[in-house]
Amino acid sequence: MNDILFKIVFGSAQNEPILRALLNAILALTGENRIVELQILNPHIDKEYLRERGAILDVKARDGVGRLYNIEVQVNDQPAYIKRSIYYVARLFGEQIEKGESYDRIERTIGISILDFRLFTEFDDLHSTFRFYDSAHNHELSDILELHYIELTKFKGDKPHLLRTPLEKWLHILKFGELYQNGLETLPDQLREEEGIKMAVDSMRQALASDEVREMIEFRVKALRDEATRMERARQESWEQGKEQGIERGREQGIEQ
Repeated sequence: MNDILFKIVFGSAQNEPILRALLNAILALTGENRIVELQILNPHIDKEYLRERGAILDVKARDGVGRLYNIEVQVNDQPAYIKRSIYYVARLFGEQIEKGESYDRIERTIGISILDFRLFTEFDDLHSTFRFYDSAHNHELSDILELHYIELTKFKGDKPHLLRTPLEKWLHILKFGELYQNGLETLPDQLREEEGIKMAVDSMRQALASDEVREMIEFRVKALRDEATRMERARQESWEQGKEQGIERGREQGIEQ
């Protein structure tokens, strides 16, 4: 679930079959609806970009019929995450045509957020899907924009032999992949037989064997930890300032009374 490792395993040009299998599982595409062609649009990692505060390592792709995808993993809860996820998929949606081009050229755009925190505390569904919808008339306006949120903290499938659907098997790999990264645990047949999973595990192992990749991951983890510490310190200072102001205001009111 580290975003650099996810980008390498699922967002590298040579790993297109892995991302294709993951998308088919998340979107429950079967038969003639399955994605059979996929182009990864941003396969490279800009090391300088990683140094920027708030840098987002997403994976953008276009399938054989033109549909666009934006996939992101997020480990830490972020303020206004829902607004951020909407913004990025809307930006991908809006970049499809230039001034003067026909709106008919706009293709369906799908945003997928794989989260290692609880986003929707009011219900226990681990996979939530959103589209434009008229609640008064129970009518869907369009599926041209679609957002998926997958909350891994709600997934309890730690026993491979109990996994049934392709999505459950992929969620197991995303959440418990470290069990297989050093080859200490043999990849169970139930997972090995699922399209793309063995290739994903092999890619993960190969990436983690690289000193450069491990260095980038360590740098990224440190940057995220520093940002979380900065935000916590800012919240604490804000709370203390508010407390002091409240005490002072109470003192002044007491004197007046």
